[in-house]
Formats: sequence, C-alpha cells, structure tokens
Amino acid sequence: MVKTIGILGASGAVGKKLTKELLGNTKNNVVIAGRKEKKLREIYNKFDKIIDICSVDAGSKKSLKKFYSKIDMVVNCSGPVHTFKTLPAEAAIEETIPYVESGMSILNECDKNIQEIDQNTKEKGILMITGAGAFPGISRVLLELASRRFVTVDNVKVSVIFNDPLSMGSAVDMLLESRKPIEVFENGQWIIQKLGAMKEAICFVPPFNIQHVYASPPTDTQLHFPTNIQNFILKLGTPSFLSDIMVLVHSINTDNYRLTEVMARCFKYVSWINQYLAPCGLAIRMDAAGKKSNNALSEKIVVNLYHPDTFAATSTVIGCGVNFLLENTLKKAGLFTFGEIVDPIWLLKKLQSKHFLVTEI
Repeated sequence: MVKTIGILGASGAVGKKLTKELLGNTKNNVVIAGRKEKKLREIYNKFDKIIDICSVDAGSKKSLKKFYSKIDMVVNCSGPVHTFKTLPAEAAIEETIPYVESGMSILNECDKNIQEIDQNTKEKGILMITGAGAFPGISRVLLELASRRFVTVDNVKVSVIFNDPLSMGSAVDMLLESRKPIEVFENGQWIIQKLGAMKEAICFVPPFNIQHVYASPPTDTQLHFPTNIQNFILKLGTPSFLSDIMVLVHSINTDNYRLTEVMARCFKYVSWINQYLAPCGLAIRMDAAGKKSNNALSEKIVVNLYHPDTFAATSTVIGCGVNFLLENTLKKAGLFTFGEIVDPIWLLKKLQSKHFLVTEI
C-alpha cells in the first residue's frame, strides 16, 4: 500500500538531503513542508515524485494539523528545536499519525512528563520515534548493538567527533544542549559529572585520527536504558579547540538567552572557519566489553563509523529508518528512541552501502 510521507523542514540542510534520499529509495509519495514557500518550490521543481508542497509554521498547531491531514507519516527535520519545542509532536499525537524526529525535542524541550507522552501515544495506538538522525541516533543504535551482542555488558563508551558548518539555529541548539547535566552510568546508576569532565584522546578513523572529546549529556540514550549494561558514557568533541572552549564556557553561564544568541553567532562563524582548518564530516566510535554467556570470558568490540558530510549522514540514517518502518509491520505504539526500533545490524550494513565507512574490530 502506497503511503504519503510528509517532511517538515524540507528546505533546511537536513530536510533537502532527506527529500532526495527518500525519493530515490521509496515507492511512496512525498509531501514537503516548511516556512518558505519559495525554497520549497525550488525543491519541488527538481523532483517529479513530490506530489505537493505546504507552507507550514511549525510553531502553530493549527498550521501543523492542516499539513498532517494530508499525510500518513511525518518526519520532522525542522529547527531550531528550542523555538518549536514539542508542538510538532503534540500535533501528531492529536492527529493520530506516526511521528519521526531527527532531533530530540521530545526529550530536551518537553514540559510534560515523558511517561505522559508515552502513555498518550499508546492510547492513540501510534508510534513516535525521537533522535533518528546520525547524532543523536547512531549513539543509541550502538548501545543497542552492545546490549544484544552480550548477555551482560561491563562497559560501553560511545565517542563522537564532527566538523561541519552550522546554521544559526543549530548553533543555538548546541549551546543550549551544553547546559544540560553531564551524566554517566556507573555501576547501575546515573551520576552527574563536573563540567569538562573526562577529557580523553580518542583514536577515530582517518581523516580525524586522534581527537579530544568530553563527557556529553546522554539524552538520547537514557530513555528505556538497557537493563544488562553496567557502565556507559557518551563523549563529544570537535576538531577545533575554539569550538570546545565556546561550548565549555557557555555551559557555565547564567540562563541569558541574549548571550546565547551572541555566542551562537560566533560559534556559527567558527564552524565555517573550521572546515578549512580541520577534516570535515562525522566520526563515531563505540568501545564495548561484555560476556556472551554467564560463564564466558569478557570480550571486546570496537565499531567505527565515518561520513564526510554530517548533514548527508543524518539524512541517510533517517531515510534508512523511515524505509525500515515502511517495510516492516511493527506492532508497537508509544515513544521510542531510534535505536530501539531499527535493527542495529541491518542499519550498519545499510549504511555501508550508502557512503558510510563502517568497521568492526
């Protein structure tokens, strides 16, 4: 049965690439939506398979519902997240359509109890997925891979390094994210760490090689955390000490949004300069150790991923996830992270065929 997929934020950096990805890998219909009709029209004229465009204000529930009435599933790539918060997700629940978001607005910006949203989606019988991009997204996929590979997992460390020019909205979202508590999972419980804690040199694949990363808020991995994992930490960095300094300095300032905007503008320009000073793209590494049976010796696995374009990587991961949902009849309802829904082995093999370098040691 042919379905109609709606892409919200289709004129943005990720949305444009996702539109191309889905049109090339699905037999379903696509409707694109965003704030600027002129930009949407330019995308519409490039592809024959787009059946409609919609001018939508993601900050208006009325506007969102009008768009949702035309589609069977929505993929939310709109931003900045701090502006629209959870409105697109709330409208999807009310209109009873499956919802996939590339970011984590539900987990980061939700004023309601997460359990309440989960319960509402279950009552409506719909599937809602958060953190479906490359990062967040693959970090939870790798966590699930370790959880399924071993009966008991002694420790998991996921390290991420990226370098691509940011938009103003992305820069603001990243700085706001840096103010969230830094937590690690130690001996079965979440423990808050100090700012800038656990700086570490990680060996990624070329061209990044050895880069410094810091402990990062593990928002996309805390929901429905696997019960067989004893220790976990998520680390994040950029190949520029300027970016690292800005994120660390901002994370200790007061809740001054005006200051955030000023720093975000500087952060945006630094990210544009960085592309000429350091390798571009996204690299993710997972180090895990565990036992495949209760009496077995502990084993280690190392998984590396690399893509030369973070935005293309994000759209590719989302596209694979959407196609997985369409091809597999999942009898699930409720709020889930991306890694809980998509089979990790299937996704990694799929990414290998789509310009990702994927290695396992």
